[in-house]
Amino acid sequence: MLFRITILCLAFVLTACQENHSPRSKAQAQASTPDVFFKKNQAEWDTLQQFVGQNPQDIKLWERAPLKHALRLLLGPQLATFKLYMEKSSPLLQDRVLYVSGSSREEGKGQAYILIDVENRKLEVGIISNGKLEVLTTPGEAIYFPSDLEPMIKKLSIRM
Repeated sequence: MLFRITILCLAFVLTACQENHSPRSKAQAQASTPDVFFKKNQAEWDTLQQFVGQNPQDIKLWERAPLKHALRLLLGPQLATFKLYMEKSSPLLQDRVLYVSGSSREEGKGQAYILIDVENRKLEVGIISNGKLEVLTTPGEAIYFPSDLEPMIKKLSIRM
């Protein structure tokens, strides 16, 4: 009988410990959501303007704040594919938004583009693989699409 009471008390103590030491509180969980991330850090987003005209590989653009974290949140496991398809890329250009287009070093492997709306802290990434375009965007209004990128998309329409 004493053994059963000891086990029961031990179970209550362990349960109480788990409730008091939860791995993440509700506030922490909300603070790490992508939407909250994109709504802050305006100063970091503004720093991207200084790189217009430069090659993304030369300045390690994908590893700079805020893009490093933003791309990881937006693309998840497709981040590696995006980087592969940006091996040969245009410089960082600007037409209302910042943008880069690129392709894999292997001919015909794939293409990608990224639109960066610094003012609204939004991204759009297009990944073209096997003649199909997959677009991943942050929530909200559509980002302006520069006319320089339209030929890339029109080629897809011709193939389909």
